[in-house]
Amino acid sequence: MTLNSYNDQPERDAPCQAPEVRAAAGVVRALQGENMAKNSDMSVTAHRIRWGLGLLILLLLVLGAYQLRRSWQAQESANQAPAWPELALPQLADAARMGPSQWRGQPRVVHLWASSCLSCREEAPHMLALAATLRAEGRADLLIGLNADAKSQDAINYLAYFGNPYWTSLVDADGALQRRLGSGKPPQTWVLNAQGRIVFQFSGPLNAEVIGREILPRIKE
Repeated sequence: MTLNSYNDQPERDAPCQAPEVRAAAGVVRALQGENMAKNSDMSVTAHRIRWGLGLLILLLLVLGAYQLRRSWQAQESANQAPAWPELALPQLADAARMGPSQWRGQPRVVHLWASSCLSCREEAPHMLALAATLRAEGRADLLIGLNADAKSQDAINYLAYFGNPYWTSLVDADGALQRRLGSGKPPQTWVLNAQGRIVFQFSGPLNAEVIGREILPRIKE
């Protein structure tokens, strides 16, 4: 019998892996893939959170700058607004004169009206509602009438019939103040700031919408 050397023996194939080993290796690979996916998702999520926070901060800065600019513009506009004419007029209730020098320190609403004005009658309920709002806040003196009647008795009769919303009414029978203001026929409404400057003017009858949107916000303390 011929003996072959060890090197002359044919190579044997490596033994096949057991099924349990292959299954375990598959589980390990799956877990590794899952961890990599989770890490990738966490990285994407963190990036999105940082991006979202950055965008939110930017929006807040832009909004703050916009509000600040509006505040500056409003202040500048108020400082440049025309001043109410320095003209004292007699009051309807008595002959004592009153002018803007006695109003300063608080905002005021000045309303031009006349007994012959049909639109004034139309807005009368809204004027009474405005007066009630101011009275409830302890600020009834903010609403001042400017009467354009030639005869004071006509104005007195009008207020007795339609109600008197005004803290006081000034008499501009000859239209001197109206000419200085360049106003048209009544009704006309002006809002003055605490410095006696005109910050809003409205021509025509007031209604609840105009009062709520334009008048009341401008006379808040």
